[in-house]
Amino acid sequence: MELCTRRMFSKQTLLFSIAAACCMPTAARAAGMLDKFTSDPFLNRDDLADAVKSLYMTYDSTSPYPHKFNEVLTKTQLRSLQFFINNNLEKEYVAHYIETMKPLITKIQKRLQEKGAEEWLHSMFEGTSTGYQLFERIDIQQGKRIFPCPYKAMLENCKKHLLTFSIEWRDVCTRWCIPAWTGVAEAVNIRISVQPGETCSVSLAQN
Repeated sequence: MELCTRRMFSKQTLLFSIAAACCMPTAARAAGMLDKFTSDPFLNRDDLADAVKSLYMTYDSTSPYPHKFNEVLTKTQLRSLQFFINNNLEKEYVAHYIETMKPLITKIQKRLQEKGAEEWLHSMFEGTSTGYQLFERIDIQQGKRIFPCPYKAMLENCKKHLLTFSIEWRDVCTRWCIPAWTGVAEAVNIRISVQPGETCSVSLAQN
């Protein structure tokens, strides 16, 4: 991977922005774009250049496998799960997760009273930064969320290159994902159905 300094990246980003602006067909549209630049909180973040640079450098790294932006989340979760399964503590691990989620669970419960059961799916997936950082894509359907499993490929890479993982993919599904999602749902009196796979789906259970 070629070294990309902050100064180089900022310069390239500025040149790209100027080129894009020059291609704008009308002054009115350019003015609208300028207004967005000055008023949009996202575009005015001081750390935006660092964020885009981090994204570029992550996806530019392909050795020993193509790296992704959710790698820290998935690898840390797999490492933790390996420890708890080795020590027969995965049930306690799930219970601890639900316990630490109580402030969020309280907020979800209030939203459910106002907006209905669909709000549980929103709060667990596309409505939280953890969700859209962990899942590359989330297909939003009424009563259902569908997304590629974030753990399968990473577990394969860990087992191949680190040689310190013995858990199986089904362990991740049956001893972490399903119990954790089900536990949070039960805490707010919601019933769900989970269909694990390379493409996973979580649905509101039919009464």
